[in-house]
Amino acid sequence: MDDSEHGTHAERGIRGESLRRLLLTLVDAAGTERSRIIPRRHIAAALETGVHASISSSALFTPQDEPVDAAGLDAVIGDVLVRPDASRLALIDERMQLGWAPADVLWPEGTPFFGCGRYAVRRAVENLMAGGLQARVGFEVEFSLIRDGAADSGPRPAHEGPAYGQRPLLQNEPFIDALLDDLEIAGVPVLQVHAEHGLGQFELALAARDPLAACDDYLLTRLVIERVSLRHGLTASFAPIPPVGAAANGMHIHLSVMRGETNLLTPAAPDTPTRDGLAVIAGILDALPAATALLCGSESSYERLRPGRWSGASLCWGVGNREAAVRYIPSTAQAGVRGANIEVKPGDATANPYLAVAALLAAASDGIARGTTPPAPIELSPLRLSVEEREARGIRSLPSTLVEALSLLNESAMLRRQLGDRLVDLYVAVRMPRP
Repeated sequence: MDDSEHGTHAERGIRGESLRRLLLTLVDAAGTERSRIIPRRHIAAALETGVHASISSSALFTPQDEPVDAAGLDAVIGDVLVRPDASRLALIDERMQLGWAPADVLWPEGTPFFGCGRYAVRRAVENLMAGGLQARVGFEVEFSLIRDGAADSGPRPAHEGPAYGQRPLLQNEPFIDALLDDLEIAGVPVLQVHAEHGLGQFELALAARDPLAACDDYLLTRLVIERVSLRHGLTASFAPIPPVGAAANGMHIHLSVMRGETNLLTPAAPDTPTRDGLAVIAGILDALPAATALLCGSESSYERLRPGRWSGASLCWGVGNREAAVRYIPSTAQAGVRGANIEVKPGDATANPYLAVAALLAAASDGIARGTTPPAPIELSPLRLSVEEREARGIRSLPSTLVEALSLLNESAMLRRQLGDRLVDLYVAVRMPRP
């Protein structure tokens, strides 16, 4: 989980005046990337003051692009500013001189809009820092690569295995080669890419960064994957249940918390983090039933979030346990025990990554503040335990539907306190399924 070889995009020489076009992107409460392209002559002004956008197109569309009134806002009234972050400029196409930047959403007078995901992450980071803590976050991006089939056969997966095998990489070598080149140009710190368990499925692991940069990296990675796949006549699907290939796609979030130079998750005893590290795990486990709505934002998410899919559907933690919602990793190949972290497994690409990370940071902070302790780790798959054994060990299941998860989020005093009532109200209104 090391990002030492990658500086900021500004440090790498990306400047607005060197670009012909700028693609700016925000992620709204529906988890949808809303974007626009700025021509060269207006890039400098956009970076300085932002561009006007309707409040509906920036915050009040459902995943089905239906406008809704929410959190005291009328979908047909009002504007916001969408301002690309100049410190996060990235070059995504050298030939076209096309740049990209994630955007903040602001009220017209320039103050942060309460529904902005990047603002939510900043607030969560500030709350941690107030307690003398810092966090690092890394994403694993799973996606299914699909080829157009013949008229009588339809789309087909870009590989048929073996899982984690060499053949899928060789069969898709031109795509993977171009993908890694473009991600390097964009400044994204990639650790590795490999074929996953499902047909046509791949996973790309990103190095850990500060939480906001990590979320930006995730967003940029998805953009680059889509651009490269289209250039190669392929379709990339990040859907929890993809249209072909059967396997489920996740958005796994790795998290570590430090006090100074000390990683709280570094083992204090074999396979056991420090007391504060245990409090981080406990805080996240306590918050996960409500936070699931922020990690799994669609009805199809709950088709994936089932036992046996390695999606973390069981509310427990364990060392290296891929069926547990929280997997403890005592060391990494890059940093040894200094890289100890937890992997939160339930998330998928229908989430707003900024809100998902903000919720996890809030939960970690809350766990440390309360000094809470998690149940004992689970050393085997929860599927092997009887109902009685699961109850005895304190293992519960995460919500099984989006409606259930949203109801728990709506009732969560901790997440409302940490994220803000209006943000929670906005999210619940936008995501609640409609007849």
